[in-house]
Amino acid sequence: MTNSNGFVQVKWQEGVLTENGVNGAQINDVLHVALERLQELNKQYPCRENSIAITKLEEAVMWQNKRTTDRIARGVEGTYQT
Repeated sequence: MTNSNGFVQVKWQEGVLTENGVNGAQINDVLHVALERLQELNKQYPCRENSIAITKLEEAVMWQNKRTTDRIARGVEGTYQT
C-alpha cells in the first residue's frame, strides 16, 4: 500500500499465524515482491548490479526458508519459542 506521500507502507503480521491467522505481511512476502520487481526491471534494463541484488534477495529468501524448516523440525514453528 502507499500512503498519501506515495511511499510504500507495509502492514506487518501481528502475532503468530496459529493464534492470529494471516493479518499482514511477513518478511518473505516483502522479499518475494522486491525480488519479482527487480527481476522485471532487470529484463528491461539488465546490469551487473541488478543481477547481484537479485542473487542476494534469493539468498535472503533461502535463509528465511531454512529458518522455517529448522523451526518445523524442532516443533516450534507457529510459536513464540526460539
